[in-house]
Formats: sequence, structure tokens, C-alpha cells
Amino acid sequence: MTSSPTITPSSSVTAHQALEFLRIDDPLTIEAWRRSAQIIATGGYQNQVTFTTNIFIPLTRLCRNACSYCGYSRPSVPKGKEYLSPNEIQKIFDVAKYNSVSEVLITMGEKPESKHPAARRWLSEYGFESTIEYTYNVAEKALNCGLLAHVNAGTLTFDELSYLRKVTASMGLMLETISSRLTQKGMPHSISPDKHPERRMRTIINAGKLKIPFTSGILIGIGETFEEIVESLLALKNAHSRYGHLQEVIIQNFRPHEESIMANSAPPSLDLMEKIIILARHILPIEISIQIPPNLINGNESRFIKAGISDWGGISSITPDYINPSHSWPQISQLADIIEKQGYFLCERLPVYPRYINLEWLSPRIYNLITARKLKTKDGFRRR
Repeated sequence: MTSSPTITPSSSVTAHQALEFLRIDDPLTIEAWRRSAQIIATGGYQNQVTFTTNIFIPLTRLCRNACSYCGYSRPSVPKGKEYLSPNEIQKIFDVAKYNSVSEVLITMGEKPESKHPAARRWLSEYGFESTIEYTYNVAEKALNCGLLAHVNAGTLTFDELSYLRKVTASMGLMLETISSRLTQKGMPHSISPDKHPERRMRTIINAGKLKIPFTSGILIGIGETFEEIVESLLALKNAHSRYGHLQEVIIQNFRPHEESIMANSAPPSLDLMEKIIILARHILPIEISIQIPPNLINGNESRFIKAGISDWGGISSITPDYINPSHSWPQISQLADIIEKQGYFLCERLPVYPRYINLEWLSPRIYNLITARKLKTKDGFRRR
């Protein structure tokens, strides 16, 4: 066991201090950082942990990337099933309206039409030139149904982001890692052109320039080093410091998927995940909520609340987590009971956080829908 008494927690951690913290295994030092992270989180969020009720729309499972760990994309799909059809989408919207969900989560493989001829044919048959155009159509129909869309469409150009901003409440893109090393031959992102960190950071920065309420995050356990973890968190911090657009940062633990190349790879330990959450709370500005998917740490929710998280992300009682389909969502009532025992309370939010609910950050259509109180909101949160 090593100790590092010179490494003390603070609200302005340097890269060197962050790296040293990840390397240590001294329980007393870790506990000091944990308590500090909890104090920071409590001061910023007043013992409130948020979540959003959502319905998951996997618009297409085709993708031009082939990440070694992915459990979402498919190399091929049955003819005619390249995308969810407009009729299928409408049925999902009907269910969403009936259940009064807060968020329609629209995800997809990245620009599949550039790799899969079948995707191009489907789009053409339905009158669309691109996946992005179809995504706009779906998000607009959601809006017409009184629903708010959060879109994760992968790496996007400035113009594509601007286009989708008109019909989305928020958008997102996981940075995953700032490491270009993981794009080299034999590494998890070697045949995934859209996973190059420069492309992903460009999307994140352009979202800031366009004032899009945004979600990003890092993926832990795919071969990154401690140095790369710290660099990834600092890259997100620096982007937010320029544009103020990051609502939340997800710290997501890799979980192996049966049919992926990394099916037999070990996931990161909960000890490591806890340390990264603690570190993230010290590095990132307090207004950025830190999130960990609750279905990936089932049974350890209290541990991560104490480490400094303040959000669970989207939870669905209707659709599975298509990104991690073998990990079921917890019951919201169960989460509420767990955190209440720790002295916290659960609060349902919209896909756009309260501080962004204004015409500087939202299109008029989105802003008017929220402020018309049809969503039963108060102070930017749901009131059921």
C-alpha cells in the first residue's frame, strides 16, 4: 500500500495532482477526496439527484464505425429494417405521450449511408437524402406531439448541428477518450473513423458555439491510461469553460457484449470507477452534473452518490437500454428509496437543464413548448 499525504483534494486540481490521485491506493487519502467531492456536490445540488424518464428510439443499428466493444450496431439487418419506419416511430410517440415521458432519446449508428448501400436505398425510398435529414424529421414529429427530443447522432458538422438545433431540446456526443492512440491498428477504434478524438472534440466545440445544451462523457475500460483519463476530463472542462454548454458529463464503465470483439475483456473495477467520479467532481465546474448509468452499477448506487454524482441520466420503464441491452433499468421508486436513505431526494428533469431554458439556448418552438406548461414543469423540473 502506498500513501501520498501531499496530495490533498481541492476544487482546482492540477493535471499532476489528478494523475497522482488515480495512482494511489491509500484508503485515508481516497476517503479525504471522497468527502471533499461529496461536499462539492452537496453544495452545488443541495442533496438533489436528478434523472429523466425517457423512451429510447434506436433509429438505425447500422453504422460506418466498427468499435471493438460495441453492442449497439449491427453489420447487417433484414431488408426493409435499415431504419425504424415512420409508422413505427409514430407508435413509439403514442406510447411516450401516454406515459408522459420527459425525453425522447434518439440514437443511431453514425452516417450508415456512407458504408451501407441498403441504408442509402431505404432513405431514398422514404424521400430522405441522409440519416441527419431523417433524424430532423423524427425530432420534429416528436415536437409536434408535444415531446422533447434529445439526439445523439454522432459526429456532426457545424451546419448539421445548427440544422438539428431547431427541433431538439438538447444533444449529445460521448467524447469517450481524448486518446488518438486507441485509433491505431489493433486498438478499439482502429476501424472507426468517427471515433478520432479531434473529430469528436470538433463536434463538442461547435455545439458550444451554437449554444446547444449538450451532454458528453468518457468511457472507462477500453484500454485508456490514467494520463488519458485525466486529459479527457480536462478537454471537456476546457470546452465548457469557453462556451458553458455542457449540462452533464457521463462517466460510463465499459461492460462486455457477447458478440463484440471485446466480449472477454474485463470491465473496470468499481474502485476505479469511484475514483474517477471523485476526480471528475474536483476537475469539472460545479454546474456540470456528473452522471453514471445506474443500470451499469446496480447495487452500488449509494457508493457513487457519496463519490459526487448528481444525475442518473435517462431511465425508461418502456424500452430497454439498447446500448447495454443486457443491463436492465432500475425501478425509479427503488432509486428514490436508496438515495432517501442517504439523505438525498430524487427529482425528475427535462432533457434540457433549467439554466438553459431560455431563448438564448433553445429554439422558439422548444422554448414555447416548455414554458406553455403542457409538460407540467416548475422551475425547469417535472411536477407530476
